[in-house]
Amino acid sequence: MRHGHMFFRCALLGSAVAIATLTPALGAGGRSVEQKRVLAVEGHRTFAARASQSGLGAAQGTYTDLHDFAGGAGDGANPSGNVTLDDAGNIYGTTDFGGPANKGTVFKLAPNGTQTILHAFSGSDGEAPDGGVLLTRNGKLYGTASAGGSSGDGVLFSLSAKGKYKALHDFSDTDGSFLRGDLIRDKDGNLYGTGLFGGANDAGTVYKYASNGTFTVLHAFDVTDGEFPEHGVVSDQAGNLYGVTAFGGASDNGIVYKIAPNGTFTTLHTFTGGADGGFLYGGLDIDKDGNLYGSTVEGGANNDGTVFKLTQDGTLTTLYDFTGGADGSSPQSDVLLVGKNVYGANDEGGDPTCQCGVVYEVTAKGKAKVLHTFTAATGGEYSAGLVQNNGTFYGTASSLGAHSDGVVFSLTKK
Repeated sequence: MRHGHMFFRCALLGSAVAIATLTPALGAGGRSVEQKRVLAVEGHRTFAARASQSGLGAAQGTYTDLHDFAGGAGDGANPSGNVTLDDAGNIYGTTDFGGPANKGTVFKLAPNGTQTILHAFSGSDGEAPDGGVLLTRNGKLYGTASAGGSSGDGVLFSLSAKGKYKALHDFSDTDGSFLRGDLIRDKDGNLYGTGLFGGANDAGTVYKYASNGTFTVLHAFDVTDGEFPEHGVVSDQAGNLYGVTAFGGASDNGIVYKIAPNGTFTTLHTFTGGADGGFLYGGLDIDKDGNLYGSTVEGGANNDGTVFKLTQDGTLTTLYDFTGGADGSSPQSDVLLVGKNVYGANDEGGDPTCQCGVVYEVTAKGKAKVLHTFTAATGGEYSAGLVQNNGTFYGTASSLGAHSDGVVFSLTKK
C-alpha cells in the first residue's frame, strides 16, 4: 500500500494529527508545530497527477532492482537511509521495519544478491533506524535508531564485523530524539549527527559522540535559528559542520547552518519560501572549495522545489527549478556531488500514473536529466539518496516494489 509507510512513521511521533495536515498548500504560512513535526518526518506529498512540463524526454539511466524487501521475521521493510558499500561490493543499510519484532533491521546485501540480517531491533535496543550506517576500515558499523532504547528517544549504536551489537548512547529527549540521517566520523574517531526533535527547546540538536564515549550537544535549535535539523551534517577539512533545518529562521522556511570547531554557530542562509525555495528535507554535500549543495522541497519558480549552490559568503544560486512534470517535484533525498554534477531523488512527479518520483542529475550549468522514473514495480515514495561506486549509483526506495516494502537498486548512466 502506497501510503502505509507514512502511517507507520507518523505513529512513531505519538501524534493524533490527521493525515490531511500532511499536505497543506505549498508556501502556505501558519503551520502549527504539530503539522511541521509531521512534515519534518514525512516530507511533503500531494499525490496529485501533474502533466509533463519539463521536456526532458526518456530516463537516461539503466536501473537494476537488487533486492525487494518483503518484511516479516526474515526480512526488512521500508528502507529510509542511504546505503554504503565495502571494497568487496557488499551493500549495507537499514530498514525502518521488519525482523522478528518488526522494529527494523541492519542488513548486508552481497554482490550475488544474498541478503543477511546483521541485526534485528527489538525496541529496548532501538527501533526504526531511519538513517544509513557508517562503515569503518575494520568492518565495524555505526548507526542510529530513531526510536526505542531506555527512554524511547533513540539509540546510537555500533555493530562489530562479527555482528556484536552495542548501544553507545541512549537519547533522552533533552539531548535529542528521532535520530535520522547518516553519521559522519572525523580523523580522531569522533561521530557527529542530528536529532530531529528534542533538545532544550524541542527543536532538534546537533551532537558529538567522542571516541572516548563522551557525548556533547553541540547546538540545540530554538526555532529562531532553525527548527528540526534534517539528515545529519557534512564537514570540511577544517572540521566545520554544515547542515539544514526543515523549518525555522526568520521566514520559518528553513536554514543552512555552520558550526565551527569552537562551537560558534552561523546561519549561512535563511530561506524565504519564494524564489530561493523553502522547507529543506535532504542533507547537503560539499566540494573542495567549501561550496554547499542541497535541495528544497517547496518554492522556486514553479513551487515544486529547487536544487541550489551556496558559497561560504552566503551567496545562493538556484541551479534548477523543478516543474512537477517528468522531472519530478519535492526533492527530499540527500544530494550527492560527483564532479560538478548534483544527483538526488524526488518524492513526487515523474510517471503520471504513479507519481512515485525520479532520480535526477543537475549540472553546474543548470541542465537537468532524469536518470530513472520510479514506478509501482521499481519502488518509490521516498529515496534517501545515492552513493556512487565505480561509476554506478546505489540507493533505496522506501516503498512499492514487488512486495510494496521497498527496494535496493543500482543505476548506471547511459
